[in-house]
Order: sequence, then structure tokens, then C-alpha cells
Amino acid sequence: MLSVLNKILKISGKRKNKIIRGIIASVFEAISIKVPIMIMLISFVKIVEGSLEISDIYYLTTALAVTLFIGIIMNYIENANQMGTGYEIYADERLKLGDRLKRFSMGYFTEGNLGNLSAVVTSDIKFIEEVGMMQLGKIVAAMLAIVVMIIFMFFISIRIAIMAVIITLISSLLFGKLQKIAKHNSKESQEKQKDVVEAVIEYVKGMPVIKAFNITGDKQKRTNEKFEKLKEAQIAYERKFGLPLIIINSIVGIATGLMIYLAADAVINKDMLLAYGITLVVFSFEMFKPITVLSGLSAEIRVMEAALYRYEDTFKIKEIEDVENYIELKSHDVEFRNVTFSYESDEIIKNMSFLAKEKAMTALVGKSGCGKTTVTNLIARFWEVDSGEIYIGGINIRSMSFDCLMENISMVFQDVYLFNDTIYNNIAFGKKEASKEEVIEAAKKARCYDFIMKYEKGFETMIGEGGMSLSGGEKQRISIARAILKDAPIILLDEATASVDPDNEKSIQDAINELISQKTLIVIAHKLSTIKNASNILVIEEGQIVDSGKHDELIKKPGLYQNLWLKRSRSRAWKIEREAK
Repeated sequence: MLSVLNKILKISGKRKNKIIRGIIASVFEAISIKVPIMIMLISFVKIVEGSLEISDIYYLTTALAVTLFIGIIMNYIENANQMGTGYEIYADERLKLGDRLKRFSMGYFTEGNLGNLSAVVTSDIKFIEEVGMMQLGKIVAAMLAIVVMIIFMFFISIRIAIMAVIITLISSLLFGKLQKIAKHNSKESQEKQKDVVEAVIEYVKGMPVIKAFNITGDKQKRTNEKFEKLKEAQIAYERKFGLPLIIINSIVGIATGLMIYLAADAVINKDMLLAYGITLVVFSFEMFKPITVLSGLSAEIRVMEAALYRYEDTFKIKEIEDVENYIELKSHDVEFRNVTFSYESDEIIKNMSFLAKEKAMTALVGKSGCGKTTVTNLIARFWEVDSGEIYIGGINIRSMSFDCLMENISMVFQDVYLFNDTIYNNIAFGKKEASKEEVIEAAKKARCYDFIMKYEKGFETMIGEGGMSLSGGEKQRISIARAILKDAPIILLDEATASVDPDNEKSIQDAINELISQKTLIVIAHKLSTIKNASNILVIEEGQIVDSGKHDELIKKPGLYQNLWLKRSRSRAWKIEREAK
């Protein structure tokens, strides 16, 4: 329990004092709840002794009212400092986590971690801020209340106090058993929860394929199985808690009855005043309540601990090292010097060196899987090289900040991702401080202004998640408009015309021509005809540059480029002929 409290305080940072104030307030609130029992004891003693006077009633009533008022104030302070603060803390933590995600290697996002990450953001943090923060004060107050009440009991009856100590120790042993069950099962439940999130993400993202191949039922069955396993894990979790909780509650019930018996026996044998006996009978129903409170919170405490551990694990993921060094680049040549990169055990780029000159087009050509896209990802530091260096304008990209690096690079991917927002905001994403006129001008240059204005709301049209309401060509042009608006000196282009129809291809090619003037352009070429005018073509095979030069030079030399060109030429000449009758 204390470890959970310590983790919360560690995360709370500058709001730590508010959390502590809330806990202290909850402790005083718990104490104020017990004060009426003390007042009742004093009243009974005076009544039995026949010494109760009007002034005593006045003082005791005032004390009771003050205590109740203090309890209300403490409850308000507790809620104000804990519940609201929890939302503030984890709003900051979500932003902090989002900032870290930008510095994770792309490998993290391709290793099945999306389900885990989604569970952390949507389930773990939500549980801590909504449930965990509310229970902190109750946990501390319950632990302190047990100690205070046992000490109070020693002043009234040593025999009953010793009994209370024994019951508390037995309950503590059982409580420890509960904690072990909770610790093991909460982790297992979290794993099943992660599997469910991953299954749902996969199911939703793969829906077009599922429908196309008519395997909806089979895929639904797999997703349902994940839900069933989560349900079974959570039911098993509750069942394992059942017996220890029943035993603890039974012990508390027996202890309450035993306390009443001992109080009555002491009064009958004249070992205790009647007033004390009556007070103990009333007090017996409060004496062991903190034990039941803690046992009831045991599951939540361990779920919160497991959530905190999983959340902390995201901060242990190795991130690409950043530096606070903004550099004004004087030129924008991109150079690889003996670069090697491996993904897990597979060597993707092997001792690669090349120079992509400023204000020129450098094309990357090769078979699928040869490492073309990896080259552009390394330039943008989506991955970190194993060895070698990458330079922009003669400056090692590791010696400049991410912000500096990304200010100098625009990327246009073949698979465009647009946000569930307006067309305007998706274009303006490339330059947040851009004026409306600049956004409109970028749209015109990208040849997307006309189709945007056909929509009733124009630039304010919502396009759905991933730009689902737009065609492939329209999404490409929005993406190019974003890059034009950013106006970065280096363009990394995964050829945007590879999978679009001829009409869109012409529009996109015109938009690209607007984009590349006076830029360092590095193009992943799928259609060799689009790079015939490239300043330099790098032919890549199995992660190595096997040839380079201009188009006219390379098609004359036997080799991979010539073979690719000949195959492309033959495919263009291919046609379906009607069978003669």
C-alpha cells in the first residue's frame, strides 16, 4: 500500500503537496468521525455518576457540532486536493507520454505494442485518476484509524485491547494473502485486457479485408475469444478473493460479538462502569470497520499498483536520444557515411554511403524490401542507425534537436494518414502559424482547391478518421498541400502516384512539381518513368547500393536497373486481346 502511495506522490511532481494535504485532511476527517463516541462516553459517565449539568450538555453539544463541522471541512479539503488533482496530474502525464512517443523508435510501434499502449492511456491512467486518487485518503485513514482505536482501547480495557491486537494481526496475515492474489491476478487480467484492445484494433483496421474475403464470422470469433478470456480471468480473480474476504468478514463479526461479550462480562463482574460498557458496545461496531475497508480496497489497490507499473514501463522504453541544439543549416545536402542498420537480427542497410545534393532529385530504386523506405526513415530519425553517420548540410543529425531536424524535412508518404478533423486543419498541420491565405494558396498549388470547394462546407468539411470520406488521390493532394505549406528545404517522397488513376496521377505530379523547386528531393521510385530526369539514381539491392547514375546511363548497363526498366516497359505494352471467333 505504501509503495502505491509513494508511486503516486512521485508522479504528482509539483502537485505533491496537494495530494499530501488531501491525505492529511482525510485522516482528520476519519478522526472526527470517532470523536462523537468519546463525547458519548463522557456523557454516559456523567449520567451514571449523576453529575451531568446543563453546562455539560452545552459544552458537549458544542463539541459535537464543532467536530461535525470540522469533518465536513476536512471532507471538502480532501476532495478538492485529491480528486481534481488526479485529473490535473494525469492530463500532464498524458501529454508527457505523447511527447515521449515522438522519440520512440518506429520498432516500438511495429512490435505489437499498440494494444499495450492503448490500454495504458485508456484504461490504466483512467483507473488511477478516477478510482485510485479517490481511495488514497481512505487507505491512509483506515490504517491510522486501526492504530488510534487500539491505543484508545488500552485506556478502557486492556483485555479487550489485547483481543483487538490479536484480531488485527490475524486479519493482517489474511490481508497479505489477498495482496498476493491481487498482485498476481491483476497482472494476468491486464495482459488479457491488452489482448482485447489489440484484437479490437486489428478487427476494426482489418474490416475491409475481412468483408472482402467474407471471413467476418471467423474474425469475430477470434475477437470474442479474447473477450471471453478477459471475462474468465476477471471472474477467476473475484473467486480467488472470495474465500479470504469471507474469512476476514467472519473474523470481524466474531470479534465484534466477542467485544460485546467481554464488555458485558466486565460490567456484570463490576470490573467496568456501566457507562464504559455501553460505550464499548456502541464502539464495537466501529472498532474493526477499517479492517473491512482495507480488505475491500485490496483488489483496487493492486489493480492500481499494476496500472502504475505498466504506466511506468512506458517510461523505461528506450527512446532516441535528443539534444537541445538548434542549428541554422547553411546548406541541405543529405549524406550517408557507412551507415548500417538492423531491425532485430536482420541487417536491412549495409555500410551504405551516398550524397543527395541540394536543389537536386535523388531517386531510390530497387525491389520491394530492399531498404528504400528504411533510408528515408533513417534520415528523419524514425530509427537510429547501428553504425555510421547521416549528415545534413555537413551537420550530423544526432547533434541537432528533433525540432530542428523536422523543421528541415517534409515527408509525403504513399499511404497517407489524415486526422479526423477539417480539411483546413489537416493542411494547416504542416504549419500551425499559417494564415488562412497561406493554407488556401497551398491547396491551390497542390491541385486540391477545386474539389475542396465542391463540398458544402469547403475547407471546414470533416473528413473522418484517416480521411475515410476522401478518395486516394484526394488524400494524396491534401498531404502534398500540407508539405507545400510547410515549405521545408528537404523533401522525402515515397512516390505518391504509384497507386492512383491517370487523372489523379497528372494532378498529383503537377502538385509535386510545385513542391520540389529549389529543394533537396529524395524520391522512392515505384514508376521508373517518373525519375528519368533525376540528378542521381541509387540502385539498391539487399540494403546496399549496387549502382548509381542518371537514367540514360543506367539503362545501357546490364544490371538491376536495366532489368527493372525492361520489365516495366513490357508491362506497359501488355494488353488483353479478344479471342478470335
